[in-house]
Amino acid sequence: MIIELCASKDLRRWIDLDAPQLTRPGSPVLGAHPSSSTEHVVSWQCHVIVPEEQENLAYFTVVAVQARSQYSLLVPYLTVPSPEQLAEDLIYRWGNEMMHRMVDASVIFKEDVETVAQQYKTTPREWYWYLNSDPQLQIRAEAAEEWITGYMDAFKLEHLEEDHVIDLGRHINSQSVREGGFEPNTKAIQGFVADGLYRFADGLCDTAYENTIAGAFPWPWGEAPVKLSQRNRESNNLVSLKDYRNL
Repeated sequence: MIIELCASKDLRRWIDLDAPQLTRPGSPVLGAHPSSSTEHVVSWQCHVIVPEEQENLAYFTVVAVQARSQYSLLVPYLTVPSPEQLAEDLIYRWGNEMMHRMVDASVIFKEDVETVAQQYKTTPREWYWYLNSDPQLQIRAEAAEEWITGYMDAFKLEHLEEDHVIDLGRHINSQSVREGGFEPNTKAIQGFVADGLYRFADGLCDTAYENTIAGAFPWPWGEAPVKLSQRNRESNNLVSLKDYRNL
C-alpha cells in the first residue's frame, strides 16, 4: 500500500518540507491536482491551521483529508514536527480513528477487533510526501478552522488535547461543507469506514459479492456491488469503545 501525503503551501512552510510536486499523467497542472485513492494507493490532503490570535505561539492543528471519503483527521501539536514524525502520527491517527468509527457503526464483532488491528499493523506500506493542494479537499481542510476556533472558544482552551480532537473530529465528519456554512451529512464517516473494511478486514465479510473474493469487503468507490448471498454469525459481542481504544 502506498500512502500519498499531499502538503498545502502552509504546511510545506510550517514543517520546512522538501518534496516533489505531485504530477498526474496527461495533466499540465502543477500543485493543484485532484487527489484520488485507488486499490493500492491512499491519498491524504494535509494542511496546518494556526488560529489568528495564536500566530506567534506554538499551538497548531494539522488537518488531513482522505481522498474519496473526505474524512478529516485532526492532529494537535505544541511543537513543529519533522515530516517523518508527522507522517507517522497521521498513520497512527488513521488506524486509531478507523477503529473508533467501525465501533461506532457496529460493523465488526468483538472477536474481530484483533483481526482488523493486525491487518492494519502488518499491511506493507510506504509513504511519500508531495507538494499539492487538491482544491476540493483543501476547502474541507480549511473549513475545519471554523470548527476548531469555535470549539476552543466555547471550552476556553489554549490548545487542543488528544481527547478534544477525537470529539471535535466526530462533529466535523458529521457535516458537509456547503456555500454559506455546513449541513448534517455522514457520508464522510460511511466512506471512511467502508474504505477501511475493504483494506483491513479480509475474511470478515458475511456477505458474498459478485467479483469479490469470499470473505472480503467490496471496493467502495465504484458501482454498487451485486450481492449474492449472506451468512449470519451467532454473536452478541459487538465492539464498544471501552473494549478497544488504540491500535
